[in-house]
Amino acid sequence: MYDKSADGGWWGGKTERLGMDVYLGGGPNGGFQPEPWSLPISTPAQPIVFDADGSLRPSLLGYHPTESTDGIVTWKNNGTGFSLETPPLRPIDQVFSLANPHSSAFIDIDGDCLPDLVLHCTRTTGDSLQIWLNRADAGYVLSRNYNLPPGSGPITFADMNRDGSIDIVFPTCSQTSSSTGLGSDCQINIAYNKQVPLCSTEASQWIQEGVLKCRGWGDMCISDEKFEFAFDDHDPDFISVPIASLSQSTSKLGLLLHAPGKPSLPSPLRPGDYNVDGFPDLLFVMSTDKGTQVQILESITCGKNVAGCGKGITRGWRLGGGKDWEDLEEIEDAIGASWLDLDEDGSLDVMVQRSGKQDKEKVTFVQNNFYHDAFFLKTEVLNGVCSGKCEPSAGGKSYSPLGVSYSGATYKLAVLDTVGNRVAQQVAQLPQTGYQALQTPYAFFGLGRTNNYIEKLFIGASLLPPNHLTYLDSLIPNSQVLINPPYPSASEEESGERKTLELQSPVKARSTEWKSQLYLKPGDWVPWVGAAVLGTVLVLGTVVLGLNEKEKKEDEVERQRALHAINFQAL
Repeated sequence: MYDKSADGGWWGGKTERLGMDVYLGGGPNGGFQPEPWSLPISTPAQPIVFDADGSLRPSLLGYHPTESTDGIVTWKNNGTGFSLETPPLRPIDQVFSLANPHSSAFIDIDGDCLPDLVLHCTRTTGDSLQIWLNRADAGYVLSRNYNLPPGSGPITFADMNRDGSIDIVFPTCSQTSSSTGLGSDCQINIAYNKQVPLCSTEASQWIQEGVLKCRGWGDMCISDEKFEFAFDDHDPDFISVPIASLSQSTSKLGLLLHAPGKPSLPSPLRPGDYNVDGFPDLLFVMSTDKGTQVQILESITCGKNVAGCGKGITRGWRLGGGKDWEDLEEIEDAIGASWLDLDEDGSLDVMVQRSGKQDKEKVTFVQNNFYHDAFFLKTEVLNGVCSGKCEPSAGGKSYSPLGVSYSGATYKLAVLDTVGNRVAQQVAQLPQTGYQALQTPYAFFGLGRTNNYIEKLFIGASLLPPNHLTYLDSLIPNSQVLINPPYPSASEEESGERKTLELQSPVKARSTEWKSQLYLKPGDWVPWVGAAVLGTVLVLGTVVLGLNEKEKKEDEVERQRALHAINFQAL
């Protein structure tokens, strides 16, 4: 909630500050408990959710206004409330001011399956990114500073080129209207994460001690200390696609960067693999001569007249449209869009937020009914609060812990395509939570076409190493996997020694080890496969019985012949 002070006191006149409350679940009828936790106030730049101490408890990082200055702080979650503490950032004096709005994220950048901090900052020279690597007990260590191009919009993260590392996606526009939220002369930019490639072997290979050559497909969670991004148009690992090149229309196209009249509600480019080919597509709102419409930018193989293609580039872009796209194209008053699997069928549908000018509708769901000859995988990491069912310490009915999706989880896998090439993929779970990020509580993989199991799925969380990582072997595609990590004991620093602090637990049993559950999606073809298998078994059974009877008859004939021979010799 926001609290606007007219006189401002020592905040100054008409200064906006942000008050925060945490409403706890487990209330009556599945609702919230009546008494929330009240948190110390923040500046208008919304805090980012992250794990401050490897406890799997979500803490916050942001700015707390004081009489002297607005200092960066951590609202640390100790299990019974939040307290203001110094952030675990090293060196802390190198932190820039967060932009407002900002696109900061809790996501693995260097490839070790530990979530890092990416802070979206503002300076007098423009916006920038700071990457703070997760170093477990040592906190988060500043690794990289990057200046963003002028006119940069909201930032999102995804493995856009399917190489097993997280890339940075954002638009740039020459001008932006604060009243309409539309940017003009816009471009879509991707800064690829330059890391070591995937080995053809299961084990990783090293050039020399401490210098990684490539990651093995059975050893994917190794940090690449030399990772790098580039934000220069002349760098081959940075691509920029003008919006105008995506359409044959002569009308002026604009990109929606924030909700109309609400700059504090950014509208980012949303990655999501709607056609499950393994390469994320982009969802956004664009203004055309008809109005503001939702667009899906498909990642496709480069070819003639494909936007974004050039020397050394293998993937380009194409706006989805035409036949079978009519339901999406009919919406002309869109002010936002996001992905979700509405009917739990393993395909990403679209939720469209609307102004209501067209037909007074505020929200419309568009179902993805395209047929794709490819596979998917859905995964979700919980927070380890319960071992199996949650049994309340105070007594009462047990309940499922599936409502606690964990922010910052990382997934990595390698899969074989139909021609035998092994490709790597990385997907993050809930890396961004502020400014109505509207990300799904699960991670969604498009696997493309494959004839094989998923050999290994690596899962990383913000636990202290080596407990932060596990893997699953031989997963079946078209399934959903729930992973519950071990819940660590709370700890505190006292007299230079780390001592365990046993908190009163609201449940009887915490999770003590990595556990997983796999759910298969039943397909329409399952009855036919069952019938075919049953028919095959019956046919084979009939053949076996027939051959068995034939063998018995032949054995009887042989026995009779032998008996006659013995009787003849006796005579």
